[in-house]
Amino acid sequence: MELREYWSIIRRRWWLPVAVTLVALIAATAVGVRGAAAYKTDMRVAISTIPTPDPNATLYYDPTYYSNLDSEYLADDMSELMTSRGFADEVTRELATAKPPEVDVATIMTATRTKKTHRFIDVTITTSTFEEGQAIGGSISRILSDPNHLAIYLKALTAYNTQMNVVTPPVTHRANSIPGLISEIGLRTVIGLIVGIGVAFLVDYVDPSLRSRQEAETLLRLPVLGEIPRTGRGVAA
Repeated sequence: MELREYWSIIRRRWWLPVAVTLVALIAATAVGVRGAAAYKTDMRVAISTIPTPDPNATLYYDPTYYSNLDSEYLADDMSELMTSRGFADEVTRELATAKPPEVDVATIMTATRTKKTHRFIDVTITTSTFEEGQAIGGSISRILSDPNHLAIYLKALTAYNTQMNVVTPPVTHRANSIPGLISEIGLRTVIGLIVGIGVAFLVDYVDPSLRSRQEAETLLRLPVLGEIPRTGRGVAA
């Protein structure tokens, strides 16, 4: 098939690429501006245990070393706890008393992600609105300030005399910068255009209509004896 035949297919089915591209543009804009991951809330939590000297084992026991080691283990456990359903239930109950925007358990579980670095936990919350991100981040901060309450899920928090501090308070911002948002929308729109062109070729391929002399001769294996010419408007004369 020559290039001009490809071009004729696109001209004949031009509405398909245009329609799919417009749908892709609208969907990409909606997802980028008000989608489930339109906003991010970042915060950092530090976990530490107070060293407890053992006068009976001063020769072989370094309380500072084991305190740091305990803190790292607890940070591992807390990073898992903070993405669990139990912790999401705690956030939901806390939010209900604070009267912020209502957020369900499934949303909190889906939105909350943690990354542990030694004795620090970086928490990232992705939400569709600024208010939801601030509400969840503030609730997590208030819950972490009460290790005795969290000990119902993780006994080691009180057994090791643990302290948790929010060293970086929750900060909510757009997930993408303006240039990043524009490039993301543009990329998805281009993908929509490519898909639309592919759909146009597919529809043309399955269409049994004969649209040219060459197609008729190929199908019938007979020469065409005459044609009705078209005017400049593409209408039969």
